[in-house]
Amino acid sequence: GWVQQVRALPLARVLHRLGAGRARAGDPVNPRVGAELLVGTGQHLRAGEPWLRVHHDGTLGAEGRRELQDALCLGPEPAQDPPPLLAETILPSGPPPGHAGAAN
Repeated sequence: GWVQQVRALPLARVLHRLGAGRARAGDPVNPRVGAELLVGTGQHLRAGEPWLRVHHDGTLGAEGRRELQDALCLGPEPAQDPPPLLAETILPSGPPPGHAGAAN
């Protein structure tokens, strides 16, 4: 099928359980845990082609694999208008602190 989207929240939940995130301040983060997305919106995938590479030193398990597969949304046709890679740039409203024109 054609990649319509990859849902970030299921990926984040699985990676968090593997140690990539904190539940509260001070919790350790495992720097060996992460993921590489190997596909983009509008790309065609065939059965068995990899779309995600997960780095971890624990056990992913069947439930984690299912959650990751559920994050990949495929369709019979290419996505009509893939979302832009950059949605918006937000700039500061005034000069940076310490700038010659800034009020102290």
